[in-house]
Amino acid sequence: MKVSYKAVLLSAFVFPGVGQLYLKKYWRGLVIMFLSCTGLGYMIWSITKSAINRLDDVMVKMQGSTPNLKELSEIVGSKSSITDPYNDFIFYAIVCIWIFAIIDAYRIGKQRELQGEKTSQL
Repeated sequence: MKVSYKAVLLSAFVFPGVGQLYLKKYWRGLVIMFLSCTGLGYMIWSITKSAINRLDDVMVKMQGSTPNLKELSEIVGSKSSITDPYNDFIFYAIVCIWIFAIIDAYRIGKQRELQGEKTSQL
């Protein structure tokens, strides 16, 4: 299998930046991985914070009186649309970084293959 195809498959199906690491472009791969991990970490933190806030509201409601399932579902349902406004932006940024990593790994791999062909012809 060609080097460019291996790098593309690694970046596409393992994690963005792994293809660059395979091609020995360590700084580029680490930057891509850092950006992806930071975005994913922020999204996980934001969603967890929102879920904990909903759980706190449910717990307060349950302590005050007997639990009514309709009231509890309204608490959970009313706040389900209130999430961090940056989550959509970060999601699309991660998708763009992932696509960039795939294209970049292919480009670097093709350059390496062309250099290999030129040295083999000499």
